[in-house]
Amino acid sequence: MSLGLLVGRFASFVSEQPLPPEPAGIVEDFPSDLMRSRDAFGHHLVTLLLIARCDGECAVQEREVILDHCLDRAKLSGLELSLMEKTALSDYLHAFRPSRAQFGPALKRLHHDSHGDIVSLVAAAQRVVDADGVRRPREIKFLEDLSRDLACLDAIS
Repeated sequence: MSLGLLVGRFASFVSEQPLPPEPAGIVEDFPSDLMRSRDAFGHHLVTLLLIARCDGECAVQEREVILDHCLDRAKLSGLELSLMEKTALSDYLHAFRPSRAQFGPALKRLHHDSHGDIVSLVAAAQRVVDADGVRRPREIKFLEDLSRDLACLDAIS
């Protein structure tokens, strides 16, 4: 199985998750304070928030996991976010409600991520699923299977 097929399976899983109706006043625009770091984590942020919201809300614990993952991605890209940028990202995570339409561009970016980037995203997705203490068997099984398949790709490489 190739990395592209695994990304496709991940995309299918995220796309199949139910999303609650959009509340009034949703935030869609990426904050100008964060534009320099958008390429480092924007596509992971959309993906992880869609996973977090599939149960109807994004718990504080889930947002903290996503924030940590985004900060790690920025650091790995050579960007150290300032306190102002970290605050802007935290505020954005609180208000942003990604739509399925935003997942398309994020998915295109995921296809260009490295194997390590995808492993990191799957690990973050697992932490998001576990963060609020509500574990849905389907999510757990899917992420475990995806992690196992990624490990098999490691063994082949």
